[in-house]
Amino acid sequence: MEKAKKYKLHNIVQALITIAIGLVLAVWPGASVNFVTKALAVLLLLIGVVFVIAYFVRKEKSFVSSGEFVVGILVAVIGAWIFVNPGQFTDLIPKLFGVFIIVSGLGNLGQTFSLIKAKFSKWWTSLLIAVLTVGLGAFLLFNPTSAKEIAITLIGAFLIIDGVTNLLTYIMVMIAQKNKEKDEEALVTDAEVVEETVESTDIEVVDSSDSDSEE
Repeated sequence: MEKAKKYKLHNIVQALITIAIGLVLAVWPGASVNFVTKALAVLLLLIGVVFVIAYFVRKEKSFVSSGEFVVGILVAVIGAWIFVNPGQFTDLIPKLFGVFIIVSGLGNLGQTFSLIKAKFSKWWTSLLIAVLTVGLGAFLLFNPTSAKEIAITLIGAFLIIDGVTNLLTYIMVMIAQKNKEKDEEALVTDAEVVEETVESTDIEVVDSSDSDSEE
């Protein structure tokens, strides 16, 4: 139960972060493009440098560590290239976010199956949300606009929609699970009442037979 609560909290926080990122991209598209690109480039550089340093720090060298060393160099080179050529990289941003939103939509589809198993009457709303999300992601992936700022604004709007739909889906799942738990508790309570009734009836029968024998 505790693990399930942490999982739900993680999903809600993730949805809120998605909404926040979407707002930043929608309100400040130009600044967001430059900031995201530079931040990603620096992050990749740091990751690459960490892998390279880790290779030299280790006393024992192995095939795995050598592979990590090569990966570190490649990641650092990619980060440096993005930092020097941010314009070329930003052309890929709409497609990257499109893939992200499609994956999120597929996650919503998985939540739909959970609603169906829980016999939630309005499971079809979650299905519509999943289809809508996948459609938005596909639009970004296969129809990237040439105007980067417009694309970033659309990405921000789509991320806001994706975050809101995720929140709605998680809320519906939680409601369905609570209703299911209440039904199960009600069944257990009814079973206990029936059992107590049967036991009390057995006691009364035994008492009456004992009184007859004494007479």
